[in-house]
Amino acid sequence: MSVREIARRLFAVLCIGWLRWLAIWWFCRPVVLLHYAEDAREPVVYFFNDDHLITKQEIKPGRVERFYTDLFPGADSFINVSLPFASRDGVEFKPPFSRVDIYINSATRIERVEKKYGFFDRFQ
Repeated sequence: MSVREIARRLFAVLCIGWLRWLAIWWFCRPVVLLHYAEDAREPVVYFFNDDHLITKQEIKPGRVERFYTDLFPGADSFINVSLPFASRDGVEFKPPFSRVDIYINSATRIERVEKKYGFFDRFQ
């Protein structure tokens, strides 16, 4: 076996290992889901603040929005979800968690928050 053949195989093994790590990092991140009631009449604007990275979007009735968070968050990281233009409701939570479900009712109020810690909960 030549040095060139060994180098090729080593390169292939390293690339496959790196791609596996990238796939694990991508698919295994904790997730936050916003559920908006199907019987609501109009869309609602929400702010999603993931450790000072703020997203302002609109969710339509009956929809579910999914946000992936850092796999390895810092000690002082936080997530804040608020409905400033509708009801001024909001919720703030900190890691660790695997999956967080936030339910918004038809009156545009945050009805309940379910925080799950099991690793496989994030894939449901």
